[in-house]
Amino acid sequence: RNVAMSNERLQFVFGVVLTTALAQLLVYRPEAFGQLCTILAAFTVAEKAVSYYIKGWHLFVLDFCYWVNFAFALIPLMPASTHRLMHAVLFLHANGPVAVAVPIWNQSLVFHDFERILSVGVHVFPMLISYCAAWHPYNRASDSFFKGYIQPADLVYVFGSYFAWQVAYMVITNVILKSYLARNPQLLSSYRWIARDQKNGINVIITSMLRRAGIFGMKESMSDNDIRSELGFMFIQLIYTILTILLSCLVALGGKIVHQVFMVAVMASSLWNASAVYLEASEKDMKAPSVQEIDVKMKPGLQKSD
Repeated sequence: RNVAMSNERLQFVFGVVLTTALAQLLVYRPEAFGQLCTILAAFTVAEKAVSYYIKGWHLFVLDFCYWVNFAFALIPLMPASTHRLMHAVLFLHANGPVAVAVPIWNQSLVFHDFERILSVGVHVFPMLISYCAAWHPYNRASDSFFKGYIQPADLVYVFGSYFAWQVAYMVITNVILKSYLARNPQLLSSYRWIARDQKNGINVIITSMLRRAGIFGMKESMSDNDIRSELGFMFIQLIYTILTILLSCLVALGGKIVHQVFMVAVMASSLWNASAVYLEASEKDMKAPSVQEIDVKMKPGLQKSD
C-alpha cells in the first residue's frame, strides 16, 4: 500500500511539473514547444501500444486519434509540396474530432495517474502541435502553413482521409482480424467497449436511433457482433466528425486568439473531469474513520462516559 501511494505521489509530481514546464515553454519558446510536443506525441503512441497490448486493449491504437498523432510525425519526411495541405488537413482533424473527444470521452488530467495523463496527451498533443505550426512555425515543414485560412478544396482531403481511415479500420477488424477477434472475445476495442456498456451515453444514443428507425426491436440493444450496431456506430462517428470538423474550420478562420480560447476550453474540460476524481477520493477519505477513532472503538475503556 505504501509503495503504491509513493508511486502515485511520484506520478502526481511528474504530471504537475510536466504540465507547468510545457505551459512555460509554450509562452516563451513556442517553436521549441511544437518540436517537444511532436516527440511527446510519438512517445505517447508507443507507450500506449505497449501498455494496451499487455492489457488486451491494443485495438484501441487503431483509433483515429492515434493516426493523427502518427501523421504529424511524418510531415517532415514528406515532399515539401505536400506540407501546406498536410498541415491544413491535420489542423482540422486535430482541432476537430481529436480535441473535442476530451470532453466527449470524459478524458481527465489526473496528475497522479500516468495512464490518464497519456490518454489526455493523445488527444491534446495534435492540437498543441497544430497551434505552433499555424502561428509559430518551427521548421521548414510548417513555414508554408495556411496561417488561419482554409481553402475549400482542403475539405475534400480532410473527409477523404477520414473515410480512408474508416475503410482501413473496417478491413482490419472485420476481415484481417475477424477470426482472431472471434477467438478472443476478451480483447477490447472502442466499438466493443461501447457496445458492451449499456449505460454508456453513445450506446444509449445509437440504440435509441436504431429503435426509432425500426432497425432494432423495442427490446433490442447494441451487441459487439451485430453488423447493425456497428453500422450505427459508424454513422454516429460520421456525424460527430462532420460537426467537429466544421467547428475546427471556425477555429482556423478565427485566428490565433480564437485558437487559444479553444485550447483553454479543451484543457479546462480535462481539469473539470479530473476534479470529480479528486473530489470523490476526498469524500471517501472524509468518510473513512481516522486512526484515533479506530483506536477508541477497539478500547471501550477509553471512550468518554456520559
